[in-house]
Amino acid sequence: MTPYTFSLLFFSFCTFFISLLIWLKRNDNVAKIYFVFSCFVAVWSGGAAIMLTPNTSHSVAILGSRVSNSAALFIPVTWFHFCCVYTERQRKFKKSLLSFYLVTIFVGCFAFTPHFVTRTAPAMVFDNYTKPGVLYHMHTILYFIVVPIGFWQLFRKMKLTQGRERQQIKGLIIATFAGFFGGAFTFFPVYDIMVPQYGLFLLPVYPFVMAYFMIRKNLFDEYEMARAAQRDKLAAIGTLATSINHEIKNPLYIIQGFSDSFLANTEDGIFKNDAEALAKAREVLKKTGEQSQRALEIMKRFAAFSKQNLNREMQIEAVPLAALIENIMPLVRHELELDKIELTENIPADLPPVHADRRHLEEIFFNLIVNACQAMKSGGRIEIHAAFDAEKIRISVNDTGHGIPADKVAQIFEPFYTTKEEGTGLGLYVTRQLVERNGGRIMVDSKVGKGTSFVLEFPVMK
Repeated sequence: MTPYTFSLLFFSFCTFFISLLIWLKRNDNVAKIYFVFSCFVAVWSGGAAIMLTPNTSHSVAILGSRVSNSAALFIPVTWFHFCCVYTERQRKFKKSLLSFYLVTIFVGCFAFTPHFVTRTAPAMVFDNYTKPGVLYHMHTILYFIVVPIGFWQLFRKMKLTQGRERQQIKGLIIATFAGFFGGAFTFFPVYDIMVPQYGLFLLPVYPFVMAYFMIRKNLFDEYEMARAAQRDKLAAIGTLATSINHEIKNPLYIIQGFSDSFLANTEDGIFKNDAEALAKAREVLKKTGEQSQRALEIMKRFAAFSKQNLNREMQIEAVPLAALIENIMPLVRHELELDKIELTENIPADLPPVHADRRHLEEIFFNLIVNACQAMKSGGRIEIHAAFDAEKIRISVNDTGHGIPADKVAQIFEPFYTTKEEGTGLGLYVTRQLVERNGGRIMVDSKVGKGTSFVLEFPVMK
């Protein structure tokens, strides 16, 4: 066994084992597609090891070559499929993914014919190496186009994340890039470009890097994140449900009052004639219609907020800050009244609009206001202050709560970190991600016993 065949066989075994471990660990679509992708990689590596083994007969070598390359044919498309699912952009690339699969399947129908691999022949230190058929070129094109698109997807997601998740994606990129880079060199001798195949020695790097990031950075481990996200979602639903009850009951009470009063006056004969009764009925209908419209508007706000998907494609628009705060007030008003918290706004009338995703901004300020309320259960004050210059808009959300110890401030944006007994540790983590996705940044200044100030900066669009 040569170092080349040992490297390929070691890589094949470890790739299959790691993907199986990931599947058992997560058991979701991400893990399943990664397992399928890894199986093709493992078969490619195993088949290549058979082909490159010294003194192998021509018939066994060509079989190994065709098995290896037929599996390799499906590596680009399954890799791209995995990247789309992992980055939650499968819908956006649905047509591209389907097209890649159709081309791959078409070429795969000829994988064991001379149209794909004609024969094997000596090349450099190897007794047998693949000689391409006419359809093999489609495999080469797919590899060098589709694989980079998949990495671009991962880079894009990494730029939009922070903290542990960013490190996880970085680990995935490093590990898989080592495998793809090493495997890419195997194409050169196929086209009589005699580049030494030292890249095959990079393949064993993949399992060690993957193992490191899986153990130290919890790569592919979303169980705890999912549990925390579920708790966070339930807490938000509780807040919204209480706010709905609080906001809707007022117009309903008014409608009931008008209706009961009109019916009572009718039964008691208060109205002098039918004309007066008709005029009063019109007045009551007008006022109840106004209150019904008020209730519907409140419900629309709650529905729009609860249905938002933070992972959807961003829709950047000019958002007036004052109108945005007014729009989310029904979502938090009950929380403010319950804890006897005063909220004041100091927003200049000429403040430029924030160019960002409206739903993201609603989520950001909802999180910050609720977070401030939770820090002031015995009452206090929240002030939203805004200012701007030629370069940026600066918005601060200040509270008079208990504050955060200096040695803990640096940790508050990390996932799962919380100072609350019932907290999930995801609220501020998500808030920071959303701010940065919209081109801004968020900072915090806090003093124990005096309060906390979250400062957001967004660029001014010119």
